[in-house]
Amino acid sequence: MELNPEIIGFVAGGLSSALFIPQIIKIFREKSAEEISLLTCIIGVISSGLWLWYGIIQDHISMMVTNSIAIAATVLLVILKLMYSEKT
Repeated sequence: MELNPEIIGFVAGGLSSALFIPQIIKIFREKSAEEISLLTCIIGVISSGLWLWYGIIQDHISMMVTNSIAIAATVLLVILKLMYSEKT
């Protein structure tokens, strides 16, 4: 029995997308995003965007779905960073 590569892609991409969820929860609970690096979030959005584009070109549904989720989660982190960071 051969394992479908798309299943591996969904598992790997799902874990990568889920990486941001604990941080999002932490920010909501503490109402603080001081420890979040805006540059890291921007790099994450660009990286996931490029992987999404590659997935579209290669017609890999797992890359399209998981990187779309990763983009949404990272954009949410950026929004939370801007909302909850203290103004200096």
